[in-house]
Amino acid sequence: MLSPVEALRKLRNDMVMDRRKLVDQQESIQNVQAEIEAIDRAIADEEAIQSSASTKLGSASI
Repeated sequence: MLSPVEALRKLRNDMVMDRRKLVDQQESIQNVQAEIEAIDRAIADEEAIQSSASTKLGSASI
């Protein structure tokens, strides 16, 4: 059986580990969010390029 001090130290260590896991999860979520935003920008860029290209092709055929 653990002494009260050992039990408190174990509880503290467990809580520190839980906090580290939460921080790691948040960092992972932030990384995923940044990747999603980068993809959104790439989609917008591609759409702008396609729109620009179709506008140029349309005016060239007139």
